[in-house]
Amino acid sequence: MPKIVRWEFLGSWLLFWVLCITVIGIPLAILYLLNGTVRIEHEVSDPERFVTEFRSGRLTRK
Repeated sequence: MPKIVRWEFLGSWLLFWVLCITVIGIPLAILYLLNGTVRIEHEVSDPERFVTEFRSGRLTRK
């Protein structure tokens, strides 16, 4: 079955941007972003229809 894959950051955006402001914190911000991001896979029966409805804003939950 085809899958829709998306990435989502589960960490704190505020902490991420505070780390980005400082020069020393940039490498830590990158590590924080990489460690706080997860891959989410959804199995769908018709991925082309899903993408069409998602782009048009007509996507409804079942």
